[in-house]
Amino acid sequence: MPSADRRGRALAVLCAVAFASLLLPAGAAASVALSVTIAHVIDPSAAQALERVVEEARRKRAAMVIVRLDTPGGLGESMRAMVRTIASAPMPVVVYVHPGGARADSAGVMLTLAADVAAMTPQTNIGSATPVWAGPPPRSSVEEQRLRDMRRKAINDGAALARTLAESHARNADLAERMVRRAENVTAVEARREGLVDVLAPSEPALLRALDGFRIKGPKARRLRTSGLRVEPFAFDDVVDATGSDDVDRSSLLRSLAVVFGGAAALALAVTGVRRAGPPWRRWRRRRRRARLQKRRSAARH
Repeated sequence: MPSADRRGRALAVLCAVAFASLLLPAGAAASVALSVTIAHVIDPSAAQALERVVEEARRKRAAMVIVRLDTPGGLGESMRAMVRTIASAPMPVVVYVHPGGARADSAGVMLTLAADVAAMTPQTNIGSATPVWAGPPPRSSVEEQRLRDMRRKAINDGAALARTLAESHARNADLAERMVRRAENVTAVEARREGLVDVLAPSEPALLRALDGFRIKGPKARRLRTSGLRVEPFAFDDVVDATGSDDVDRSSLLRSLAVVFGGAAALALAVTGVRRAGPPWRRWRRRRRRARLQKRRSAARH
């Protein structure tokens, strides 16, 4: 009988462990990096794409997010929103100016500086972050002076942002500020030599090799382990359709169904194991009855 009890308890424990493993995220989650391509102007759609890929990476517990960037710049408010998304992401965010011929101009400079790892492909460039006025020309000397004041304020604001982002990641803050004040622009090789970016890599596999053992500086300081990391491209259209409504993530649905049915099966096996072993109070009563019977027999002999 005790052997049956032990078998029942072992079966119950095994089922509980199986059920707990079903509730955990996919086992390879930590060995996955999500990547997103932003190859257009920085606008609200770009900000939304970055926010969604970071949220998906958080849900999957991905090791990092890689942003392939090629942009002439864009809207300041959208850029600020993306900087906040990068800063608040729990995982490292790599901004990778890619492929060859790409650029990170204007707002792209700020995104590269905000990244936990700033990387570039050879034959790319970065800079020219001076704010520009896109409105109608001034019609009077008063309007002209007002525009000059607004431009000076925008330049000072951009220079301060570029400097603080560069300093917080131990990058070349002087060069970053000159990109705003003087519209300076440099090649990828110059940017790496001047300490504005961290890594030069001609391809994504080369980037992962360069990042293996790389120590991040700044708020998310840590040493990266990218050996064996699998990169999953994040298709923005798979999540948001043309009308902006959420689409169903089929893999998430399958995982949810697996958890529900697997959990039900594990629970049924656990109940069966407990029933075979018997509840603990029943076993306790049986032991007490045996003890009483043995005591009576012993008293009868004497």
